[in-house]
Amino acid sequence: MVKEPDYRSNSLLRGLSILECFSADRPELTLSEIAEALSITSSAAYRFVVTLEREGYLSKRKTSYRLAPRVMDLGYRYLASQDVYDIARIPADDLRADTGFTVHVSVLEGTEIVYVYRALSDRALVSNVPVGSRLPAFSTTMGRVLLSDLPEAELDRRFKDYVFEKMSPKAPSSLAELKTLLKADRKRGYVAQKSHLSTGTVSIAAPIVSRHGDYIAAINLSGHEMQMNPNDDLVKKVRTTAHLISQML
Repeated sequence: MVKEPDYRSNSLLRGLSILECFSADRPELTLSEIAEALSITSSAAYRFVVTLEREGYLSKRKTSYRLAPRVMDLGYRYLASQDVYDIARIPADDLRADTGFTVHVSVLEGTEIVYVYRALSDRALVSNVPVGSRLPAFSTTMGRVLLSDLPEAELDRRFKDYVFEKMSPKAPSSLAELKTLLKADRKRGYVAQKSHLSTGTVSIAAPIVSRHGDYIAAINLSGHEMQMNPNDDLVKKVRTTAHLISQML
């Protein structure tokens, strides 16, 4: 069997790896920390860092670096290129205006959901997950909705060797537990529950479905349990909005 040639650029991969080193927990990194994260020498890391800084992807603060606005610009270009982002904005804003609660839209990537739109509530107690945030799919309402569309073999592939951190007493702690929940989620057509990640928050999520019947995104309505009761009326509003967006795709 002839091995396919590898046309990937190692330099480009290194540069992307450096950008991925930064996170909400580590917004600033020194050159030595970047080198250690990539298992390369400081001199090698310096060449990549200088290039990224000069091209506007990193900014320097004394002895450390952080992501620069141009990275965000790339992220918004990605979002703007997605049909679901453009189409979901107005219905999501309308749902927020109708209910007074925050509305989020997300897509599934691997075992995480990525938030691609947010219509923020102006209530004092507000659910607020910024655009671009990533959360474990198994422990979120939108993640559960999106995972419920995957075949069992695909779930096995994605969650092979996955560590289920116990987010709350009611969160699934294994793939077997998750599969049981997903079967019920799929049959129900939505997920409504208290958050496993943010104490006091409740949310209702429903799928956004492509013309081929695939779950391509999810929308949720979220708020504080002191103000939001996930009753039949709110569930209907979320599902109706999800259906409207699906029809527009």
